[in-house]
Amino acid sequence: MNDQKAQPGDDGRLSRRGFVGMGAAIAGGALLSPLAVAGVPSGAAEAAVPKNVKADLVLSTWDIAADLVTYAKFAAAYKKTHPGVNIKIQKTPGGDFNQWFTTQLSGGSAPDIVRVTWQSFGRYAENGGLIDLSKWVPARYGKGFQKSFWQASLLDGKPHAIPQHTDTFATYYRKDVFAAIGEQPPASIGQAWSLSEFHDLLVKVKKQTGKYGMVYGFGGPNTAYRWLPFLYMMGGRLLDNDLKKPMINTKKGIAALDWFQGLYNDGLIPKSNTIKASNDASTLNSFTTGQVGVMLYGDWLMGDVGKGLDQSKWDVTYMPKGKKAASDLGGNLLGVSKSSKHPDVAADFIKFVCNQANMEYFCENDLFLPIRTALDADSLHFRSNNDQMKTFVEQVATIPTNMAKIETSPQFNQINEVLADQLDLCFIGTQTPKETAKNISDGISRVVG
Repeated sequence: MNDQKAQPGDDGRLSRRGFVGMGAAIAGGALLSPLAVAGVPSGAAEAAVPKNVKADLVLSTWDIAADLVTYAKFAAAYKKTHPGVNIKIQKTPGGDFNQWFTTQLSGGSAPDIVRVTWQSFGRYAENGGLIDLSKWVPARYGKGFQKSFWQASLLDGKPHAIPQHTDTFATYYRKDVFAAIGEQPPASIGQAWSLSEFHDLLVKVKKQTGKYGMVYGFGGPNTAYRWLPFLYMMGGRLLDNDLKKPMINTKKGIAALDWFQGLYNDGLIPKSNTIKASNDASTLNSFTTGQVGVMLYGDWLMGDVGKGLDQSKWDVTYMPKGKKAASDLGGNLLGVSKSSKHPDVAADFIKFVCNQANMEYFCENDLFLPIRTALDADSLHFRSNNDQMKTFVEQVATIPTNMAKIETSPQFNQINEVLADQLDLCFIGTQTPKETAKNISDGISRVVG
């Protein structure tokens, strides 16, 4: 995959314009008009397959209730102009995505269309699990997407998936707990808590809840990368810009590991909330039931938070910051697996899902951030939590460019496995931050050497 050519902000982070787009022309065919009843666009998709084509496809996506409904609507809308195409929406099993998808590919039974993270994409593009789409994607199609994201979807200059959205982390907090301890959330990213202030805050929160201060948005062995913002907050790096030399075994890297390990040592975060032991349900439950007063997690979880806890009782503010502000690189692409017997139809449906009108609907309805140049996240009208989504829009600009470049590289899956193993050992206290930094560095050297 080509190196990601991110658009740096003044401090070396990806600018908000580089992520969410502000007013450029869109490429890739005619856009569709909204269908009032279904609430999603209808009409002819971008021409690539005949209207009388017959195909049965499976699309696999995360177990997010709103997304399952939205993809089903897209499938129904596509079928109106392609009556012979049936698209089944299935839940991607929880747990280890790589183990599941690799097994499916090996057996030739992988879903036709797979929703993958930026962190997983490079591996499957490089090993052929996700196929080259250039046969069905016009040469100028990528002009409609933010350059950094489109570049990240290429292998040897050819698209192997189509970007659908991005997302990031911010800080959820319980208003009742903050009121009880007399805490006011920061009014801007510039006023965000320092890491020492955030630690002190969690001590107060823990005293108020009687259990813990916070939970963090780890969600299984594939999500170790979600810890990396704290490394970059400390001014550290995981690798150099050429992705050849590990950079974590430094004073800054060790300090970041030490600070995060301290959350577990001080009982501010449950020891069950490690990378491999966590899942969305348990993390969410800790917050909605009041076991913690703070939760660092992504925008896509807001709908579930609202179901478990009345909106009047919680809100969202900015991530803490160290020497720099930073947050998680989230988001997904849609790719066609090598198992598909109808790759042309699958690719056409992905273009339909990712056109401007449908991306706008998906982001507004399911609470994600768009990455087409013609869509400005600041001007979107989100179905719910509009004010909170604006906080995420601001926070996304703090994602470090070096971190994003590493996470979208083909070798990142192996790097992420190293992180998952070593970070969990650090968090539960089996090894010191100094040992962890060395072990991560040695493991990465074996991957990139």
